[in-house]
Amino acid sequence: MSAVTARSRPPDEIDQAHLLRIYLRDHEAAAAGGLRLAEQSCKANRGSPYANDLLRLTTAIRTDRESLRQICNAFDVSYSSAGRAIAVTGAVLSRLKTNGRAFTYSPLSRVIELEALSSGVMAKLRLWQSLLIVAATEPRLDPAGLARHEKEANEQLDLIRRLHDMAVEQAFV
Repeated sequence: MSAVTARSRPPDEIDQAHLLRIYLRDHEAAAAGGLRLAEQSCKANRGSPYANDLLRLTTAIRTDRESLRQICNAFDVSYSSAGRAIAVTGAVLSRLKTNGRAFTYSPLSRVIELEALSSGVMAKLRLWQSLLIVAATEPRLDPAGLARHEKEANEQLDLIRRLHDMAVEQAFV
């Protein structure tokens, strides 16, 4: 269905499966940007007290993205090259922001990155929760797997909260 056709139909007549594919495609694109940001943060914090936790978080984000891609494949979702490019570019451009230092990583950089990662993981949590609702009527979705992803996203948020508190203390106190 073309975008023009979808827009000309009343919203209540738009195919729900089409909307789900768009939702999954957008989350997959955002996951690419989130993974890129996690990898950048992990690299910038090598050798620091944050290193092991950020490596574990990055690995978890990568695993979650692969799970999302498997779900996308089950629903014949075509990936958005433009959406991915925008998300990854956003992660890269975030490195160019003012952080109080001209050419080096700063404690402020860490605070901002952790806040961005928190936002991404919160969006991912909502994705898993939304898909749990859909799973009630959609056999291609595994409710047990989605519940596990929901639990893991909450654990990731707890980890980010702890790291963020440490980063804020280091940067501002």
